[in-house]
This record gives sequence, C-alpha cells and structure tokens, in this order.
Amino acid sequence: MLGFEKEKYVEMGNLVQSKRTELEAIGQKLYERNVKSIFFTGVGGTTAEFTSLKKAIENKTALPTYVVNAAELMAEGCKQLNKDSIVITGSKSGDTKETVAVAKWCQERGIEVVAITKEGTPLCDHVDYLCTMDTLGVENTYLSFYYIVLKLLNLRGEFDDYNEFVKDMEHVHESLIKVKEKFDPIAEEIAKKTYKEPYQIWIGSGTVWGDVYMFTMCILEEMQWKRTKAVSSPEFFHGTLELVDEDTCVFLLKGVGKCRSLDERVEKFLNQYAEKKIVIDLNDYKLEGVSDKFADLCSPMVAETILTGRLASHVEHHTGHSLAFRRYYRQFDY
Repeated sequence: MLGFEKEKYVEMGNLVQSKRTELEAIGQKLYERNVKSIFFTGVGGTTAEFTSLKKAIENKTALPTYVVNAAELMAEGCKQLNKDSIVITGSKSGDTKETVAVAKWCQERGIEVVAITKEGTPLCDHVDYLCTMDTLGVENTYLSFYYIVLKLLNLRGEFDDYNEFVKDMEHVHESLIKVKEKFDPIAEEIAKKTYKEPYQIWIGSGTVWGDVYMFTMCILEEMQWKRTKAVSSPEFFHGTLELVDEDTCVFLLKGVGKCRSLDERVEKFLNQYAEKKIVIDLNDYKLEGVSDKFADLCSPMVAETILTGRLASHVEHHTGHSLAFRRYYRQFDY
C-alpha cells in the first residue's frame, strides 16, 4: 500500500501493547487518588483526538469530563478545575509550546497531570504520571489513552467489560491492517476524484466527530493547503446546508453509534441535493475479532486508520504536495 510500512506499523502496535500494564497502573493511581473530574487538554490534533475520546467515555462515567484548548485554559482559567481534578494531555513531539506550558501551569496550581509523550522531551519535566512512547498512527494514541481512562472507569464500576475489551485489543492492529487493505483502493478512487476540488465540506458526528475535524484541519488544511469546512451532523442543518449545490464536494463519515441516525438524516439530504457527495460508512469496516459492543468505542481508531492512514497518502500522491511540507507551522515564531 502506498506510503504504508506494515512492519513498522506492527512494531508500533506491539509497543503500545507492551506498555499496557504501565498505562493501566496510571489508571489505578487515579482511582486511588479518587479524582473528581477529568480535563483533557492540548492543542491542534491532540484536542481533536480528545474530542472523540471524551465522546467515547462520557456516557460511561459519572465523572465530569471536559476538553479544553490549552491556550484558552491558561488565558481564562476554569473554576471547575481544581486539585481534585486530573489533567490529561499528550504531545507526539514532546515540545508543543502550549502543551508544555499548560502542564507547567497546572503543576504550579497543585493540579496533577497525566501525559503520554516521547522520552526526554520538555513535557516530561512537568508531568506527575508519565508514560513515554514514540509511536506512529493516531489509532495508537487512542488505544494508549483507553488503557488509562477505561481502566479507571473499570475500577469505579463503570466499565465492567474492560477485561473483554483488553482481550479484543490484543490483535487489533492486525484487524486495522485488514481495514486499511479494504479501504485502500477506495481511498485511491476518492483521492483521484476529489484532489482538485477547491473546497470540501466534511461531516460526521458522535465518537468520530473529532476525527473529521482533525482530518480537515491537520491533513487537508495544514498538510495539503486545502480549503475545507468541518461540521457535525446535527449542526449541518443550521447554516452549512445552504452551501450545498451541484458544484460543492461533500464528504459524510457515517458512524456506528447512537448518533448514526443524525448521519442518516444528512445522507438523505445529500442524496437529494448534492451532486458531488462521498459517503464513507464505518459499518463497512468492522474490526475482525472485536465484539460489536465495542464498535463505537473503536470507531475513532477505524476512522483514523482509513482517513489519516490511507486517504491522506493518496491525496498526497495526486496533489504532489508533501504531507511533511509547511509554509508557517513551526517554521518561525508567531
């Protein structure tokens, strides 16, 4: 598959699995600490990931759960955030300016911080509960944080299926590779058909809304300089629908959870009014060996494995614009 190193992907998956006990131990410590609320914070793609992560757990736990942009948190503060809270963050580079700053800001106020990041990076110096890991693939980010947060919920008596979930995750990367292989020719077709589109609307909901937002922002805008609009399925009917016509390229990512009916409402509208529409149904990409009861929980991993994992490579191939090239981001101070 274009731009995919299978051996490296498997290696990264094995790394996450090898860290499971360490990640679960953090969840155990949070339980013993009797945390009263969870704050996910970061910037950019991390915040987008946490948006989906929050959605995946918020109906399982009575713990107040928030996603707050790190820069906004430091600028505004938050009265719900206190010493009984836990702040969860992460950074693939380990030196994201706002993420390092917010971790330090929290510690200065006596608020403990959990982070997953690279070893020896600045973020490590401002974290109370740390797991160092250098992996590729947002799927691995989700799974790593699941091992912390779902373990906490399990100990609180809010996720009794945790041991079954862990068992199903033992070979999840093999299943994700099969999903990649199935979607790859479709990704090639989509990229070839749409890479010249001057504007794209992307729609999704529920546990994959964060992934829709992340793909448009991090991949299409930042890495491909494409003009996009990300909107959730319930919000689509309150503004964005008026932009749909015969010339507008519209993508819909249909989820598998309780919000699927909201996606179906959008699909019905697009079938009637959108000439250029592409619907990607996650029901078509179920993970082998994973119970249906975990389908919605795993849907952010599936969304990432097909969008960032496959579609991004084919878009890059057709545009000839490297995913690694930036005009502004991290090129100078701003």
